[in-house]
Amino acid sequence: MKRLLLLFLAIVLGCPVHAAEKKHYVLYAVFTVDTGVRLAEGTKWVMFKGDTFPVMMFKEQQSKIVLQMAGTSFITETANVKVIEEKDLTPGDLATYRTNVQHYLDSQAEKWKAEQLQAGQGKAEPPK
Repeated sequence: MKRLLLLFLAIVLGCPVHAAEKKHYVLYAVFTVDTGVRLAEGTKWVMFKGDTFPVMMFKEQQSKIVLQMAGTSFITETANVKVIEEKDLTPGDLATYRTNVQHYLDSQAEKWKAEQLQAGQGKAEPPK
C-alpha cells in the first residue's frame, strides 16, 4: 500500500513540472518584401523586409503561413517570407522581432487609454 501511495505522489508531483514547459519555436519567418497584414484583432500593419516572426503553422497546403507577434497572430503568403530554423537566427533578426513587439504593445496601450478616456467622458461627474 505504501508503494502505491508513493507511486501516486510521484506521478501527481511530476505532472505540474511537465505541464509548465514553455512553448518553443523552431521555425522563424523573415519577410523578403514589404507586406501589409491584418493582425488577428483587426488592426492593419506593414511588415518590412527583414522583419522576423516565429512561425505558428502553415495553412492552405503551405501557401499561407501564420506568424506570431506578442499575443496576436497574422497570416501572410508564404511567398512573402523566407523560413529559417532557430539556429540560423541572427541577433539582428531577434532585434527586429523585439522592436515590432514593443511597437505593438505600445499601440495596444494607447488604444486602451483612448477607450478608457472616451468611456469616462460619458459619465456624469461625481457629487462634491
